[in-house]
Parts: sequence; C-alpha cells; structure tokens
Amino acid sequence: SSNVGDILLEKIPRTVLLFTTATIIISIIGIFLGALAGSKVGSVVDRITSAFAVISSSFPVWWVGMLMIFMFAFTYQIFPARATPSILPTEPDYILALLYHMTLPLITIVLIGFGTWAYLVRNFMVGTLQEDFISAKKAIGISKKKIIYKHALKNAAPPIITILALSLSGSLGGAIITEAVFDWPGMGRLYFEAI
Repeated sequence: SSNVGDILLEKIPRTVLLFTTATIIISIIGIFLGALAGSKVGSVVDRITSAFAVISSSFPVWWVGMLMIFMFAFTYQIFPARATPSILPTEPDYILALLYHMTLPLITIVLIGFGTWAYLVRNFMVGTLQEDFISAKKAIGISKKKIIYKHALKNAAPPIITILALSLSGSLGGAIITEAVFDWPGMGRLYFEAI
C-alpha cells in the first residue's frame, strides 16, 4: 500500500508537464498565426485560420487522439501507442523516455487548441489595427511587420495574457480523457482508474 501523498507527488508533475507545455506551444503558434491572420483580413491565411479554428475545436480530444495513435503508432510506428514509458522512473533515461512518450498526446492537444487561440488573437488584432495610433505609425512609414508584431500585438496583449492565464489553469480539466486515451501516467489517468 502506497501513501496517497506519494502517489499524488508522482502524478501531478507529469500532468502539469504535459498540459503546461501544450498550452505554451498553443499560445505561441496561436499568437503568431492570429497576428498574421488579423493583419490580412479576408486573405487565404485568414480564411484558413478561421476555418481551422471552427473545425479543430469541434473534434473531441479522444477522437483525434485515436486517429493520432492509429496514424503514428500503428500505421507509421513513429511514436509509441502508450504514453507510459516501459522503463522505471528510477532509471537514468526515464526523463528522455517520458518526453518521447509525451510527443503524441502533446501534438493532439496542440492540434485541437491552437486554432481557437489563433482566432481569438486574430479578432483582438483586427480591432487594434483599426486604431488611430496604428494609422499614425503607418503614415510615419514604420514597416508593416514592426507595426503588427511590436505595436499592435503589445496593445492587444492584456486580454491575450488574461486568456493565457485562464487556459493554463483550465487546461488541466481535459486531463482525464486525454490521459486515459494515451495512457499518460498523470493525475487524469489516476482519476479515471479511481472512478
């Protein structure tokens, strides 16, 4: 029989590692793609980003997870089907094995999440780029890239940071299904097994 505290201390860091890494990657891709789409309203990039946001957020994580396992674990055999490393946590290569096993669930979470992020950032950017100070910067002759990524993004940052903070805390909510599908050794799977 194990101490409950010991079990939690072992599982929580893995869940935090997976979902915090995913949220950071989602926000980085989302911010850059959203800023690009917001600066080119009606363009191909904008239309694809908007369509992808709607499509990706509509798919349940377990369904995309199953497709990823089928594609990359069975068809192409690039990643393992189970996200739990077969070696013991005390072995020296355990961290590397854990990161390798984490790749497939990470890709799945990022695929589902970044479209919505990009769409949110795009909408903030569209509003910011219509402000008078942006027109003034254009008139001075500052490059479009600098206006988008330095001035407009800086002004759109407060709501983006708020959403990032909320999604970091809320990202752990999807842990039960994601970890059960991929057999990731974290809190979500612990909940699943307990239920």
